[in-house]
Amino acid sequence: MGRPHGDPRPAETDLLVAATEEFIDTHGLLSRGESVVVGVSGGADSVALLAVLRELSAGPGRGYRLTVAHLNHALRATAGDDAAFVESLAARWRVPCILATRPVAVEARRLGVGIEEAARTVRYAFLAEAAAQARATAVAVGHHGDDQAETVLYRLIRGTHLRGLAGMSPRRALGSGGVQLVRPLLGARREQIEAFCRRRELPWRTDETNAQRRYRRNFVRHELLPLLRERLNPRASEALMKLAGSAGEVEAYLAEQGAAALARARCEPADGADGLVLSAAQLVREPAVVRTYALRLGAEQAGVAAGRWTAEVLERLAALPALEPPAAVALPGDVLARREGARVRIGPSLPAGDEASWQIELVCPGSTPLPDGRSVTCRLETFDASAFRAHCSNPQPGREMLDADRLCGHLSCRTRRAGDAFVPLGAPGTQRVGDVLTNLKLPAAARRRACCVTDQAGVVYLAPLRIADRVRITDETRTALRIDVQPPEGRA
Repeated sequence: MGRPHGDPRPAETDLLVAATEEFIDTHGLLSRGESVVVGVSGGADSVALLAVLRELSAGPGRGYRLTVAHLNHALRATAGDDAAFVESLAARWRVPCILATRPVAVEARRLGVGIEEAARTVRYAFLAEAAAQARATAVAVGHHGDDQAETVLYRLIRGTHLRGLAGMSPRRALGSGGVQLVRPLLGARREQIEAFCRRRELPWRTDETNAQRRYRRNFVRHELLPLLRERLNPRASEALMKLAGSAGEVEAYLAEQGAAALARARCEPADGADGLVLSAAQLVREPAVVRTYALRLGAEQAGVAAGRWTAEVLERLAALPALEPPAAVALPGDVLARREGARVRIGPSLPAGDEASWQIELVCPGSTPLPDGRSVTCRLETFDASAFRAHCSNPQPGREMLDADRLCGHLSCRTRRAGDAFVPLGAPGTQRVGDVLTNLKLPAAARRRACCVTDQAGVVYLAPLRIADRVRITDETRTALRIDVQPPEGRA
């Protein structure tokens, strides 16, 4: 095996080791004698990371106490071989090793997310557990500069705010236990890391799924970035890494400004209710970008996970203080931002059955959570007569098809208001929403939970009961809107 058996600190310091040492010190990633869990998958980047940290630990002023952690995702037939490789490597280098197996596919089905997202969630949860077991204060992972470029490009195309353009940070909190996730190789390129492994005669494992284009990250890595290098800029990865660095500097400055603006807008809740209460007028006086950062920080203090934001949700949140009450924006993690009188309140979503007023702009196409736990999914599609006939022959509660070309402007979903009226499908004329509900002889609880989907011209759907006649499907329909009002998870 060559070098793995030898002295971890050769007489001549390697270029990658020296660069990593400088990166650690520049960003304050690790302190002297710190206990560090090193996530090792068996690939070249994580093997190199372990080798570099082991080499640095033998030098003066470092003395890191290392523990290897490896998670078997149970996604490949060769995953067990990877675990055995990592365990053997740790044993040869006399580094304690923590191994675990978590079936990611099962977790993906349970959470209703893709394999990539589930794998990330499971992996970081395992690393936090490994840190607690090893009594470590830091977890080091092998993300490098090419990973950074891929992350920035993917986020840019998907749609992101400035924080997303900053890419992965060299250091961030891992959970709420005080453990820090650090990325000592973030300034290095993949080719530098593999060259180091060859110089040190270090073996590594190759994950065959890294070549499969069906995963989004692999598509960016193997198709999109090579195309950009070939057609636009041979140094596209370096350009994206520089963008991440610049965006990170601006992000840090704006985060400071947002924190100060949040402090200026903070109010004491008069009713003792949960949540953060802010002055809408004070927020409106702030520059738009500072207001966005203030509200994002406030929402994260109220429970929104930092990694779940999208540019669209941030834009709607920043516009909320200037809206006429009542208005609301549903945020990730069952958090709701509400415009109430002269204030903005950010806190847990309303419990099911709460009759407080709310109004949510719908994402179309897309899915929007409602304050009462339900969600509304909108899908635009070319009209298919056979699909419409199937829909009519097998109606599902809360599921409707509308003529998308007859809609006027953006769609919103809100609680009923006095005076709401529309022409229900097939009705001879305009009816008040309250009368429609009474004539249907619904239980009181069902009447309370009926809500209105509206466009700029009024009610288009009394959900989940009747659509408006003006948006019905006709022989002239070219584009259909499928709208599905879904009950809270676990309830019919």
